[in-house]
Amino acid sequence: MTLSALARVVDIWVLAVGACLGSFLNVVIARLPAGRSIVKPRSSCPKCGKPIAWYDNVPLLSWLLLRGKCRHCGQPISPRYPLIELLTALLCFAVWRRFGPAPAALGYVAFVCALVALTWIDVDTWLLPHQITWPLLAVGLLSPLWNRGLTWVEAAVGAAAGFALFAAIALVGEKLLEKETMGWGDVWLLSAIGAWLGWRALLPVVMLAAVQGSIVGGTLLLLGRGPAEKAREAHDKQASAEAASPPSAEAAVPASAEAAVPAPAEAAAPASDEDWVPPPHAVPFGPFLALAALEFLLAREAIARLFFGVLQKLIA
Repeated sequence: MTLSALARVVDIWVLAVGACLGSFLNVVIARLPAGRSIVKPRSSCPKCGKPIAWYDNVPLLSWLLLRGKCRHCGQPISPRYPLIELLTALLCFAVWRRFGPAPAALGYVAFVCALVALTWIDVDTWLLPHQITWPLLAVGLLSPLWNRGLTWVEAAVGAAAGFALFAAIALVGEKLLEKETMGWGDVWLLSAIGAWLGWRALLPVVMLAAVQGSIVGGTLLLLGRGPAEKAREAHDKQASAEAASPPSAEAAVPASAEAAVPAPAEAAAPASDEDWVPPPHAVPFGPFLALAALEFLLAREAIARLFFGVLQKLIA
């Protein structure tokens, strides 16, 4: 086998592995926010609940062969599933082409997968779960072990500076403006990005995310309702459904006389993150941080030249 043929085989293998990782990410995105296990049970049709056989769970191919429908109930399956599989495959392939057969490539594949999962979870729920952001930060701080292009100082300073930058914005909003200006999930995500990419990446990533987020958010508002309005409507519908549903038998019968005594008003539990709804005309910032981090990862030199070139001209 020639070197060029071997290279093509490796490229196909990387794409196939990336698609399989994307299939696993679909499970993570669907189950992690709901607190369900990402290991078991087997994947099932979201409409009829029937388990999906292994031959119907081949990334990309099964969805195409079944024409986007469940084999059992015939109901359509969202094209988002093969889209995430394709996106993950292409990003893994881009990392492979960017870094080659090096330990850093394997590490950055994990980084890419975490960003893909966080992006779609944030789009769905407006949350960036700590189950992903905290391990991502911890592994990023250890990434100089296998990534010779990043020093321990760059990773540590990047993590600290990323956390401090967005934490300051969040605290100013909470304490002075008395409103949420930055979610704490975004704070941990930027800290993790700083650990993986180094402190020099922080300003370009934040600027790219802000510009792209403003463009997308403005476009969505011009076209109709933005994601915040849709999230608020879904929250109102869920609250109305819960208020209209009758209490269960277990809830209606107290377990003891003490359980029947109503709790005082001041002992009521505070609102949780699940009760939070986005302010009007807002867009989740996590996906744009992830997008900017991926852009910097794959085109670091070009973005750095462009960013610092523009910055130098503005200062001059």
